[in-house]
Amino acid sequence: MVAITASHRLITFRADRPEELLSRVPLIGLLPGEGILGIDHRVARGELFALSTRGRLLRINVDSGELTPIGKGVSLPQARAFGFDFNPTVDRIRVVGDRGDNLRLHPDTGAQVDGQPDVEGVQPDGPLRYTDGDEQAGMAPRIVAAGYTYNKDNEKLTTNYAIDARIGHLVVQGSLEGATPVVSPNTGLLSTVGLLRVHSFDHASLDIADINNRAYLVTGRIGSTASRLYEVDLQTGQAKFIGLIGPARERDRLGAVMGMSVQP
Repeated sequence: MVAITASHRLITFRADRPEELLSRVPLIGLLPGEGILGIDHRVARGELFALSTRGRLLRINVDSGELTPIGKGVSLPQARAFGFDFNPTVDRIRVVGDRGDNLRLHPDTGAQVDGQPDVEGVQPDGPLRYTDGDEQAGMAPRIVAAGYTYNKDNEKLTTNYAIDARIGHLVVQGSLEGATPVVSPNTGLLSTVGLLRVHSFDHASLDIADINNRAYLVTGRIGSTASRLYEVDLQTGQAKFIGLIGPARERDRLGAVMGMSVQP
């Protein structure tokens, strides 16, 4: 697994031993005051991407930590936490925020994908909200992480899972793969899967392995350097604690994990 910390270091570790870091590489190429909001692998090309607090899309050299900007960047919504993940079926990046924001980025240009081409200007996708009849209908979601599944039998199918930090739920954005009628994640419609049953958190990273569809979650609190790694049951939403990331003696220096991705 690979992660980016608040101290702008790229770290790697095994999913079953998160306390033992395999490597630590400083990032090269951030602007003054710039940080990382999320990371994910573009599995089709084996590349690691990041979204920065300046709205820049960055490609990361995992060995050197060097950052290569893609395009000019975008104007980000005023969210406090973001989810960032590749949709493997269309090779686009889903970006969601804890204030209902929902948009896509193009990985080749760094530009925002227009959610309403028939309206003047570049529009986001539909705002995040729970479907009518859902157990959380009417509640304002705090979506802080997103992750897509990989279907080995049909590469055109995927499910967009997300994490709601309001109480701590695993949710689905759009419809489950294979369901009819198909509901696009672009609508922003959410459906509850179940409670994570974890400690409260402010920010998180969710990623799903392309080989076996195992889902991993990292959570953290504002002001804390502790980052907790879990494996999440996509059927029930329940999370199983694996361990804290990094050795105890290094956590204060490294800072909290700001983005995590399973290496393909």
